[in-house]
Amino acid sequence: MTNSFQLQLFNPSSDDCAKIVRERTGSFIDNMKLPIHRWFRYSAGFSAAWVEELIKDLEPQIILDPFAGSGTVCIAADKLGVSSYGVEAHPFVYRLAKGKISWNEDIYNFLAVINDIKQLATNFKLELPEKIPTLLNKCYTDETLISLFKIRQAYLEIAPNLSEELQFLVFLTISAILRSSSHVGTAQWQYILPNKRKIKSCEPFDALDKQMLMMQGDMLYMQSLTKVSRANFIQGDARNLQAIPDNLIDLVITSPPYANNYDYADATRLEMTFWGEVNSWGDLHETVRKFLIRSSSQHVSKERLSLDALIAESVTEPIKDELIPVCNELETVRGTKGGNKAYHTMIAAYFADMGSVFQSLRRVTTSNCKICMVVGDSAPYGVYVPVEKWLGKLALAAGFDFWSFEQIRERNVKWKNRKHDVPLHEGRLWIESNIMAQSPSHKFGQSLGKLLEDIVLDDILKPRLQQFAQTKNYYLDSQKSRPARPGKKVTWEDKYGNKHDLDFVIEVDGTDEKLGKPVAFIESAWRRYTKHSKNKAQEIQGAILPIIELHHLSAPFYGVVLAGDFTKPALEQLRNNGFAIIYIPYQEVVSAFKTINFDVAFDEETADEIYTTASKRLASITNADKEKLRQALMQVCQKEVDSFMTTLRNCLERYITKIAIIPLFGVRYEFGSIDEALIELDNKVDIDTPGGRFEKFEVIVDYSNNDTIRGNFQNKAVLADFLRKLES
Repeated sequence: MTNSFQLQLFNPSSDDCAKIVRERTGSFIDNMKLPIHRWFRYSAGFSAAWVEELIKDLEPQIILDPFAGSGTVCIAADKLGVSSYGVEAHPFVYRLAKGKISWNEDIYNFLAVINDIKQLATNFKLELPEKIPTLLNKCYTDETLISLFKIRQAYLEIAPNLSEELQFLVFLTISAILRSSSHVGTAQWQYILPNKRKIKSCEPFDALDKQMLMMQGDMLYMQSLTKVSRANFIQGDARNLQAIPDNLIDLVITSPPYANNYDYADATRLEMTFWGEVNSWGDLHETVRKFLIRSSSQHVSKERLSLDALIAESVTEPIKDELIPVCNELETVRGTKGGNKAYHTMIAAYFADMGSVFQSLRRVTTSNCKICMVVGDSAPYGVYVPVEKWLGKLALAAGFDFWSFEQIRERNVKWKNRKHDVPLHEGRLWIESNIMAQSPSHKFGQSLGKLLEDIVLDDILKPRLQQFAQTKNYYLDSQKSRPARPGKKVTWEDKYGNKHDLDFVIEVDGTDEKLGKPVAFIESAWRRYTKHSKNKAQEIQGAILPIIELHHLSAPFYGVVLAGDFTKPALEQLRNNGFAIIYIPYQEVVSAFKTINFDVAFDEETADEIYTTASKRLASITNADKEKLRQALMQVCQKEVDSFMTTLRNCLERYITKIAIIPLFGVRYEFGSIDEALIELDNKVDIDTPGGRFEKFEVIVDYSNNDTIRGNFQNKAVLADFLRKLES
């Protein structure tokens, strides 16, 4: 691998990472605008932006997705520095996901391999074989197919010399160009439409270049956030989860196959055919389908399943009285339909499989685990199946304590060609253990954190921020109703289009009715134990810094208010990235509570009864006690609050002291090697006689608080535009 190339340093543009529509939890489509997720579209997925929000809210230690698909949950967890497990039964989709999880591979090695493949493939003299799978003949011209086969052959020759991770990464890269290189259409759920022609298709080598550059930029972005993937991705079965240890997982985020007859095995048939893993649709059952949850009639028909045998399985006992009438009705309706699809056995098999999934989840989850499943109900042949209700009952039978359903959208209400008019919906099925919801330790920690937030943010910091904003004609936005934005949350987008909720934002020219230009961002966090404080620091950093980059010309202030247990490395990480910090250690919180004769020096060994008693005391705390706590905490953090406000004031009150514009002219000297450059530096390079052509403007802007902005511009118009933005 001796080819030379230039590593291009760029991040995905704002256009590529457009706004995330949070309501589309159950849709993968928005992920096609997000780094890493967009490397391969797998329609059986959900919103990565929603997953990130859920992880931030629940702060888990280890996450599991038992139906991991192309790795959405694991990649979102990686971005936030959280450990995760992903289990995927589809052998081909597993390989694609392993490619995504390899985002932390050395970028130079990745580019070198792609360039070697292109060079080797270009030199091949290859003719089409006599027997080509029908699907490939329908999807590609002979010329395109020859190019693709050359790329495939080059990969197969090079792959044995690569690490396993690099093999997966390059395998994904090539697989991702197969659709864009084809002239035929793709249906909404990735089924190939050979009779539908696209307006434009891509030449394979051009498609490979485009995919490589996009992946390069995404790898740079992800590696700027974190260097290590914390994902354990496993090819396995959600019905047994054999590779997952007992009592390990404290959050499950997943979307099981819907009982809607979608053939998940068929979704990647084009790619599998190209790689020689199947030759026809008939090969899919033995290659893929038999490993999957039985959610399609093709699956159960192939296995010739018996309804009586399925109903007799003990795992479906909790829903048997409701399941039998529905399956019997489906069997009756089946006889009146031309397709004669085995929906009656499919539904029975689906819930038997999902019952086994819940039993496995109960084994691998902790006693305080939460499960969130994106699910949709079903109505095959127009016979309604209450999916979330039956799944909830199966979960209770497996040992979980309660379930609830949160609808996110209606289904089967738009399309004119729908096969029945039964209204359907999609939503989040929440499954929890009673211990999690009512854990005395958890409840006390939440209540204590909320009380500290009220005192430190609202009673100590907010009045000073309000006074500062009013005297300087700034607008202070906090969590409240404001006509200029929806809801009560203070939400701002970062440069990638992701939205983040903050505690305070200070704006120039803002009013209740109009959003101004943001010049200060302030967030807070409470952490009860130190063992994940660095993850919390990375989460704050990952949320705030991309917002700062978007508004870098105003060089905004950004700070964080921390209380509880944070390690020194976690604090240093934030300070090194420019955060102003107010930090109240947990021992100081304990001391403050002693002023009201309240001992909160608890640890992980504290008995539940003590936590229960303490929670009752917190719930009944008086205003007088709250004022004593405010005064005690103010004494503790007075210096840090003063320093925080001084930094804020200096940042926002700064003014330009000097603008230096340096037109650079000169003669360009170019050399082929370092040795040649060193020799000619004295002999050829003339620094005594000015001359040459104009190269660029260098601009240095100095501020009163010692901030400096530097820039290079190729012409006066761009430079003038930059200066006007500084003025605004």
